[in-house]
Parts: sequence; structure tokens; C-alpha cells
Amino acid sequence: MVADRSGASTALQAPDIVRPESTDSLPGSHQESLCSDSCNDEQHYDAASPEAIGASLVPALGRRARVGGNGAKAEAEDDAAESTSSESGEACAAADASNVHLYDSFDESNSEGSFSSRRQGAQLLLRRGRRTTQHLQQRAQHLVQDLKRREEMLQKRGKKIGQLVQREVRQTWLLQQERLVTRSREMTRRLLTGRSRAWRHKWIFALVQADFVASAFWLGRSPETYYMYSTAQICFVLTLKVVDYRVTEQHYFLLDFCFFANLCVLAWLWLCPTSGAAFNAAEGVCGLLSISVVVFRNSCVPHDFVRISNAYVHYPAVVTILSVKMQCTGDHCLGIEAGRAMLRHLRFRDAWLAYISWAVIYASIIFLLARKRIARKQRDTLYGYFAEKLGFKEKLPKWLRPYSQVIFMLGHQTLFLAGIWWIFLPLWGQCICTVLALTVFFHNGGRFYVDHFWKAHERNTAQYVDAARLAMCQGDPPSDTAGLNGGGGAATKPSGEVAPAIQELGG
Repeated sequence: MVADRSGASTALQAPDIVRPESTDSLPGSHQESLCSDSCNDEQHYDAASPEAIGASLVPALGRRARVGGNGAKAEAEDDAAESTSSESGEACAAADASNVHLYDSFDESNSEGSFSSRRQGAQLLLRRGRRTTQHLQQRAQHLVQDLKRREEMLQKRGKKIGQLVQREVRQTWLLQQERLVTRSREMTRRLLTGRSRAWRHKWIFALVQADFVASAFWLGRSPETYYMYSTAQICFVLTLKVVDYRVTEQHYFLLDFCFFANLCVLAWLWLCPTSGAAFNAAEGVCGLLSISVVVFRNSCVPHDFVRISNAYVHYPAVVTILSVKMQCTGDHCLGIEAGRAMLRHLRFRDAWLAYISWAVIYASIIFLLARKRIARKQRDTLYGYFAEKLGFKEKLPKWLRPYSQVIFMLGHQTLFLAGIWWIFLPLWGQCICTVLALTVFFHNGGRFYVDHFWKAHERNTAQYVDAARLAMCQGDPPSDTAGLNGGGGAATKPSGEVAPAIQELGG
């Protein structure tokens, strides 16, 4: 029983605790905790109700119960903290003395029941803790699954967006390619018309004539610097040939020896002008280039780009080497002297090694690396031109036809060896051979124009005679030709003097 301030006695059921005789029997750490709890709540005991006082003492006294249940473990912890809790023990003793009336109000006979209730409360707390832990774990799992699901959705959306973008880019690219092909076909169609061809032939004719004049003037005025103009000319022609062969799908002709020979000449002029071996290689290709003008029937047809460009890859390099030899300056003179100072077999070796290097490259690409591609796409090559179009393969004996590629390379090397004597000729001999080759070049051009115009004249004459004979046989001309006779009546018949002349003209 506890007496409140109004003098009435109130029955207060003791909480589930056991009051100790004093706090000295508790371990040091629990003395400190119990003291701190009682000290903090001391100011509330006087004014609080008994129920509030009991509820405030449950946590502090619950720790004492746990001390009793843990046994040796609690004693070990108390021994470790005994050295640091002496001062707090004194404070707790003072607080215990002031609150001793609280412990007197509880019935110590209910200690066994209070222990079982505390045990049940502890088990209830443990169950609640487990349920809370399980609930938190489940919630965490749900969150993780939700995050994974959202990540998968984002990945799917990213893939869909990527596919859409790729599809749009591909469609745009296909449309651009289709437009480009359409424009190319339209341009090709326009270029193949008669008017476009005539316009193109006129401009090519004018440019070639201007080049003839400029080359003749420069060669006569300053032969030691003519190689500069010739270099620009060769580079321009080679660029146009690359474009032309690529458009016409004949780009394997760029591997022919004439292009390699021009590169050898440019390499000596600009990369290694003091090298005697490079000069021998550059001069050694001039013999085959001069022979090619005659063998391949290069013709001076200024209006036709194909014919004139085939000639431009042969004779300009020869003229360039002759101009440098006639009047050289600087490093070119050193290179010419170093090349001429070598023995004849060494000069022959340098020129032949340059040819062999080209032969290995050409045979490796045409007959090995690109053989299947050439056959699949039916590309034209120099070997195909000689073997198939000119029919040299069919002219070979049957037992040699499987070796037509080897025979082609040997025949090409024979042409090179036939022109290798060029490097042993004096300068005047080389000039005479060059003039003869250019004479054949101009003769072939003249024959082209004469044959073309004569055939055109014969064709036009035959058409005129046929039209005249038809008019004589029909008598009166058709009514739609009446306008040719001044607009009135039918056309008059040919007189007796004109008819025999027409018959004689027709043969």
C-alpha cells in the first residue's frame, strides 16, 4: 500500500519485479544503468500516479532480471567494468536511499509470477521482432524484384528504340542510295546522248590541241624544266584513267605495265634523282613504251578520250626522259652519270629487276588473289583481252592451252626484252626511235579520220542514190513533199538529163 499526498491509501499492484535489498548487490554496469534511470525519473515520482511510476520502473528493473538470467556472462562483463563504475555506484546508492520507499511498496511474494510474465513478454517481443524482420525481408525482396522488373523493362525499351533507330537509319540510307543510283543513271543516259557526246568530244579535242602547243613550246624553250610540265600532265591523265576505268568497271587495267612505267619515271624524277639504279629502271621502261605505241596502234584522235588517253600513258614518259638527258640540271645530272657509269650487265640487271617486280605483282593479283572475283564478276583484264577477245588462246595447241597464263607472261617479257636495247642506244638513236613512234601515232590518227569520213561519205551517198531511185520508180512524189516545190501542185519528174546522171552515180 502506498499513501498519496491526499492522505488516502491506494492499492497498487507491484509490477513484475523483485526488489533487491540494496543496489550494492548488483553488478557495477547495472548499478550505473539503474541509477541513471532512477535519477532521471526522480523528479516525476512525487507527482505521477502509481501506474506511471510502475511503468517507468519496468525498464530499469527488467535489466536486473536479465542480469539474473545471464549469470556468468553478466558477471564477466561487470568485472571488466568494475574499475570504471565506482563513482557511479556512490551516486546510485544515494539515489537508492532517496527512493527506498518505492521498493517497499512491492510485494516480494510475487517474484515467481513476475519472472514468468517477464519471460512471456520477452518471447512476445522476440516473436514480434521475428515477424518484423520477416516483413522487412519480404519488403526488401519485393523492392529488389520490382527494381529487376523495371530494369528488364528499360532494357526492352532500349532494344526497341535501338531497333527502330537502326531501321530508320537503314531506310534513310537505302533511300539515299536509291536516289544516288537514279541520278547516276540519269547522268549516264544524258552523257550517252548524241548532243552530250558531241559537246564532250569538242572540249577534249580543244584540250588535246592546247596540250600539243604547250608541250612543243615548253620543250623547245626550256627542256631542262619540261619534266615539271610532263609530271603534271602524267598525273592528270592517270587520274582521269582511274576515274574512267572505275566507272566502266575495267579497273584491273590499272595494273598494266604502262602505268607502272610512268610511276617508275616519276619516282626517279622526284624521289631519288641521284640514284643510278633508279635512272636505269626509268630509262629501261622507255623501250617497251615506244614499242607499245606501234604494237597497240595508238592513234592521234584528239576528240576521243579513250584513244588519246591510251597514247598519253605511253609516249609522254619517253619524251620526258629524253628532255632530261638532253639538258639536265642538279641532281638529275648526278643520277644520269651514276647510271651510265655502271657496266652494261648491271644496267640491264636494274631494268630487268624493275620489270620482274611488276610481273610478280601483276601475276599474283590477276592469276591468284583476284582470280575468282574476276571470273565471277566478268571483269576485263589485259590477259583476258589477248586470250579471249583477240583469240590467242584458241590459236595455241591444245596441250599448251592450260598454260596460257604462263605463255602470256613470257610473251610480255619478250616485248620488254625486245625494248631493253633502248638503254644502250646513244641519245640521237633514242630521238630517232621516238620520232618514228610518234610518226606511227599520227599516221594511225590520220587513217582513223580518213576512214571515218570516207565511210560516212559513202554511206551518205548510198542513201542519196537509194532515195533518188525510189523517187524515179514511184513517179510522183508523195503529197507531203509538195511544200518543197513552192507549195503548189505535184513535184515535177526528173528531166531526161538528170536521170542518167543518177543512174551513173548509183553504179
